[in-house]
Amino acid sequence: MKKLFVTLFILSPLFILHACGSSYTYDIVVSDYFTYDIVKQVTGDELTIKTLQPIHMDYHTYEPSSSDLVDLKKSGVFIYISINSSPWLVSDDKVSNVLGKGTYTSFEVLLDLEVTHEEETWHDHESETDHGDEDNHDDHDHGFDFISNPFYVATIVQNLSDYLGELYPELKQIFDLNAHDYHDKLINLITPYHDMREQLAPLDVYFIGHNALNGFSKAFNLNIIALDENVSPNTEATSAQVLAFVSALKNNGVTTIYTEEAPDPTTLNYIRAQIPNIKILELHTFHKISKEDYKNDIGYYELIGRNIKHLEMES
Repeated sequence: MKKLFVTLFILSPLFILHACGSSYTYDIVVSDYFTYDIVKQVTGDELTIKTLQPIHMDYHTYEPSSSDLVDLKKSGVFIYISINSSPWLVSDDKVSNVLGKGTYTSFEVLLDLEVTHEEETWHDHESETDHGDEDNHDDHDHGFDFISNPFYVATIVQNLSDYLGELYPELKQIFDLNAHDYHDKLINLITPYHDMREQLAPLDVYFIGHNALNGFSKAFNLNIIALDENVSPNTEATSAQVLAFVSALKNNGVTTIYTEEAPDPTTLNYIRAQIPNIKILELHTFHKISKEDYKNDIGYYELIGRNIKHLEMES
């Protein structure tokens, strides 16, 4: 992967020349669908946004095309979730290699952000300021899957409006209003279930998928027992893991299990064969969006609501 990244970077001058033949430049380029959805809640229709990662592709396997790199070089702003969610960027200090004179930030940075223009976690390539402490947010580890915690996202939305408001001061009032409305809508959605769950013991949730809902479990006092404890979806559960999982379901009298989006049908069919009356519901992990959800304009807010609804059905 790193070799590919270096090769693409070496070829970037050619991409820039190619870009001269294109008249369109995006205001913001984002890494993936969920970044797009959350940024769009703040910007509305005021700015143009390009999404790099195809909706059907998990971020672990995405690599940018030459046209993606051209659009990045030309864009004013690049926003991504985190390096962990965009491994093709290699590391924080390599992000500038794919950009021109634009600015960039990540949701991970915005989550820890003290809202001042001098923050060294707001990167400006047109400035000669030394950003030696740009990785100071790494001291606040939110895990690979902090995006699954809607309380974190509510904070990100507020700080994102401040970040974009400094870049586009003429639009700051619109951004602030949009962010305020979305923040309140999200908080009103999640608070009742959060408050109810806080009064109870942690809820055991048997999950068919990889371990990608740590943030969500913290938000709602859940004990997620994942079939695959790896954080990467590129791994597959072993037959021994599947057998042990099925045994735990039987021994504990579990009647409902949950699955990530686009689960492995072979595993599900095996579990159904072993426990014919088991109910299977989705808990979305915010890695990729289905074509059906994309077509129906389903975003982060709607998927959080769906997750809560599915948990309430069996709580």
